Amino acid sequence: MAENENTPQHADTTTPYTPVFDERIRTIIYIVTLVAGIVGLGVSAFGDPQVGAYISSAAGVIAAAFGVAYNPVRLSGK
Repeated sequence: MAENENTPQHADTTTPYTPVFDERIRTIIYIVTLVAGIVGLGVSAFGDPQVGAYISSAAGVIAAAFGVAYNPVRLSGK
């Protein structure tokens, strides 16, 4: 058990998490997928709703794929 009951044991700062993708790459992907999501919304409203939904969904999946996800293998101490 941790010394402090409010601090989880996994919150140890000795092994910081290293993201898979660089911060600059993630920022570019987030901006591109934001624009794609807005385009998808416009296509849904003014064009074919199915195509717009596909564009928006694909943008969301791509943005999530480049997000920061916890992966124990990526710990810098390993």
